[in-house]
Amino acid sequence: MESFTQSIQQDAYVTVDEQTFLRRVYFRLLGAIAAFIALEAFFFASGIAAALAPIMVNNWLIVLGGFMLLGWLTSSFTRKSSTPAMQYVHMGMTILLQGLIFIPLLAYAIYFSDASVLSNAVLATLVIFGGMTAIVAYTGKDFSFMGPFLGIIGIAALLAIVGSVLFSVTLGFYFSLAMVVFAAAVVLYETSKVKHQYGKDQHIAAATGLFASVALLFYYVLMVMVDRG
Repeated sequence: MESFTQSIQQDAYVTVDEQTFLRRVYFRLLGAIAAFIALEAFFFASGIAAALAPIMVNNWLIVLGGFMLLGWLTSSFTRKSSTPAMQYVHMGMTILLQGLIFIPLLAYAIYFSDASVLSNAVLATLVIFGGMTAIVAYTGKDFSFMGPFLGIIGIAALLAIVGSVLFSVTLGFYFSLAMVVFAAAVVLYETSKVKHQYGKDQHIAAATGLFASVALLFYYVLMVMVDRG
């Protein structure tokens, strides 16, 4: 009887501990999103976006290099446990790089597209993110097996993008749509990692990984909306 009671108490402790971890992760995810929005508002209000957008469009490999660097940083930091201070540094670098990478696409969406494009992209991203989160929450399944497959697909997509830049080939609407599916799978994978892989002291790193996956999803959802417009 005593061992049964101890087992129940231990399970309750684990549940509470997990809930605390999840609250910390998603609170910091919201903070990262808010910081990203504030950063983009500063870029556009200060004129930095107007100055950088033409340069980045004409040198698209710089943007691709940013994506590659960001992916390397994210995978490097999330594979190992680091101090909270270093995790916050990584989060800040991720937000800054994402803010820069988004400038050309956001500039086009704001200045040359319909006003509803941006809001529709935000709504679609939230719906997809919510769906992927619900799958992990209700199935309890560990989707870590997807990692190698996503890595291969990501490399193939990056090579396709580089090739399109070098040979002036437009990948088009269906490539962006396929990348939305890929990004949704990345969100599913990162959400599963939050539940099954991160240690209790890695809530900042977990939030950073989630933020990067949501940003990737939003980027390609917005690109689909822009292409349709």
